This record gives sequence, structure tokens and C-alpha cells, in this order.
Amino acid sequence: MAIEYKKILPPSIQVFVVPIALLVVLGILSGLAIRVGFARIGQQRQDVALARQNEGTLSQKEGVLRSIQATVPTYVNTVAASLPEKNPALSMTSQLRTLALSNGLILENIKIGSAVPSGDFSEVNITFGLEGTSPQVVSYLNSIKNLAPVSTVEKAKINQSALGTRADITVRVYYSPFPQKLPSLIEPVKELTEDERNILNRLSALSMPAFTDLQAQPAGTRENPFD
Repeated sequence: MAIEYKKILPPSIQVFVVPIALLVVLGILSGLAIRVGFARIGQQRQDVALARQNEGTLSQKEGVLRSIQATVPTYVNTVAASLPEKNPALSMTSQLRTLALSNGLILENIKIGSAVPSGDFSEVNITFGLEGTSPQVVSYLNSIKNLAPVSTVEKAKINQSALGTRADITVRVYYSPFPQKLPSLIEPVKELTEDERNILNRLSALSMPAFTDLQAQPAGTRENPFD
């Protein structure tokens, strides 16, 4: 059976029980409110500091992008042509034909191998025959490194005869998929290093493939629909 506090405590003390209990409850609630309030203030300070940091990062990024906006399209086109996303065997074949024509050489028996993955890159071999004089063949081989897409001469077997010089050449061309994930909006932009700028300048000096834009024919009525 519960013992009532009124039977234990004298009347002079009983009158203070309720006020004291209310003060204790009020003190506990006040302590909790102060604790929660300080926690929220601390979180708000962290949010403000993070917002200021992100603002500084975005300002820095905007400044960098504004300073390079004139050169970015050129660099993008250069890199895309030098290290394309898809197999560049056809565009490289066109480059090799154009180079042979400019050097007065006969290019024949072109064969394109299968694409082979190699780490972050993929590669494909192009083999062909070349006929001309020795100086022309040597000049041709030295000029391949100046073509885009990026390639290397893997093999060059040269035979000389009274009729001239014949070379059987294998050129390896490289390509790589473009990045699929954009960096975070609040990630700082890094300035290009001196080595990176030198690489871009070297790629810009390469001879790019020539592409022709076909113009759409105007609408009209054709007498022969198969023409």
C-alpha cells in the first residue's frame, strides 16, 4: 500500500513540495532547451562556414572558366581528334592516304586489324604497303608522328630494288572513351600544369583529319524518285 507524503511530511513542508517539483521540472526542461539550442547554433555555424567555403570555390571556378573560355573549344576539338572516343581507323587511313599523296608515294594493300583493349586505352593496327624512293619513304615515316589521331609506327620492313623502294608498314592508332562523370559542382578547378599545357600545344600542332560537311539539298519535286 502506497504511503501518502501528506502523512509523512509536516504541513509546513508540504506547501513547498509542489513548487519545488515544478522548479525541478522547469530546470530539466530549461537544460534540455539550452542543450538543443546550442546544438542547433553549432550546426548553423557549420552550415554557414560550409556555404562560405562553397561560395569561395564557385567564385574561384568562375574566374578560371572565364579566363580559359576562349581556348576551351579549341582544346576540346584538338583532344577529341588526337585521342578520339571511337575507333579512328578510317580517319587515320584517310590521313595516311593524304600524306602519301603529298609525298608522291603509292599506298596500297591497306588492312585494318581488330581493336584491342590496352588498359585505359584501346588500339588498332593498320598495315599497308608503300612504294617510292628511299628519301620519300623515310620522309613519310618521319611525318606519321605529326598526324592526328595519335599513333606509333610499330613495324617498317623496307626492301630496295632497281625499281625503287617498297615498305611494309604497321601503324598502331590509339583511342579512349571520354569521361562519363562530371566533377562535383563545388569541386575546385585545378589550373593546368606546365606539362599539361605543353601536351596540349603538341597536340594542337598535329595535322588534323579533314572532314567535309555535306549540305542538305533543298526541297523539291523529282521527276525520277530513284535519281
